[in-house]
Amino acid sequence: MQKKPEIIVFAGPNGSGKSTITRLANIIEPYVNADDIKRANHCSDIEAAERADNMRNSLLDKGESFTFETVLSTSRNLELLKKAKEKGYFIRCIYVLTADASINVDRVKVRAASGGHNVPKEKIVSRYEKALKLIPQLLDICDVCHIYDNSNQPFRIFKKRKNELFWWENEFWNEEQIKNLTNMEKKDKTC
Repeated sequence: MQKKPEIIVFAGPNGSGKSTITRLANIIEPYVNADDIKRANHCSDIEAAERADNMRNSLLDKGESFTFETVLSTSRNLELLKKAKEKGYFIRCIYVLTADASINVDRVKVRAASGGHNVPKEKIVSRYEKALKLIPQLLDICDVCHIYDNSNQPFRIFKKRKNELFWWENEFWNEEQIKNLTNMEKKDKTC
């Protein structure tokens, strides 16, 4: 039996720590990241995003496995994942968030001060809200999804594996807040 192609997606608002978490995780090559494309090709943000989008769609059309990173604040990459699901892909997601957009704003300021890319405060806050609202739709698509709160240090607050759901409270997220975030009813719980 042939193994299904797989997509690993690292998602979450700007400044949540996706890139840091990605460096610690096992990924499937190729790894498609607009920031890396921008650095390697000295192109604009828009050009890098378009190239990343083209790469993802090309890999999907070929039925190849890959990893990508996204803020996931619009439905564009959700549609890509839906298309992948229809083509028989296994979808695995690592979602990184914080408890408050102000944490993300501060982190992006620090990143920009040390030479990384900047994002305007208004855009960070807007994307934060939009991204979190799309989590229930993302969970409907994913076979496996881990949500990490990275407000202080990475702490897994939620996991979906097929039809099993697990969540863990921390100082920033209680059970009710996790339920509201994911729009999922608890079926199972482990510690």
